[in-house]
Amino acid sequence: MGFLDNSTVTVDAILTKKGRQILSQGGNFNITKFALSDEEVDYTLYDVTHPNGTDSYGAAIENISVLEASPNRTTFNSFLVDNSLAGVQLTVTQKSYTGVDANTPIPLKPETIGGDAESYNYVIGNTNIVKFEDQVGNIKQAASGEVVNLKAQSITVKATTTVTITGLTSGLTEVVSITVEADATSNNDPNAPKDPTDETATSSGTNYTT
Repeated sequence: MGFLDNSTVTVDAILTKKGRQILSQGGNFNITKFALSDEEVDYTLYDVTHPNGTDSYGAAIENISVLEASPNRTTFNSFLVDNSLAGVQLTVTQKSYTGVDANTPIPLKPETIGGDAESYNYVIGNTNIVKFEDQVGNIKQAASGEVVNLKAQSITVKATTTVTITGLTSGLTEVVSITVEADATSNNDPNAPKDPTDETATSSGTNYTT
């Protein structure tokens, strides 16, 4: 079944095999419980730096295609509603950094409040603006660990990027915005294609693993 608004299917649901079996036997079939899932939604696409302003922050999420319902599922994940995560919050000390100068270190120390201690996955939106840095200077676009250190890059013009933090156990997500100031001595364009070595560099630092 589906709920329609004349243009799109907003809810798509079908009976499970057990439900169809009961219905075929001609018995009383009354739906007393149902479950909703948002597991096809990638909340990391929420873009607080969208040039069109706040009304467009969630545009990419709103345009995600709805998954077809499946009668064979036994479990599903929900990023918005999960009884095991009731009251749990993912917090960071600071959600927005502005006026950051080149080569400035930026430590990220998230905390899961109300739940078990966990490690986190970190993904940088634009590694021309900030990068993870371990003790030997290796770099990478994504990393995981309890705490990570970033380093503001030297760039030709002022630019902003985001770092998406996701709890590896809870699945909770937080987004940190970082704005780095222009460096008059730089020749690094923040809008240039990212360094291809970012995805292949290996880390030997103690703050995070890759």
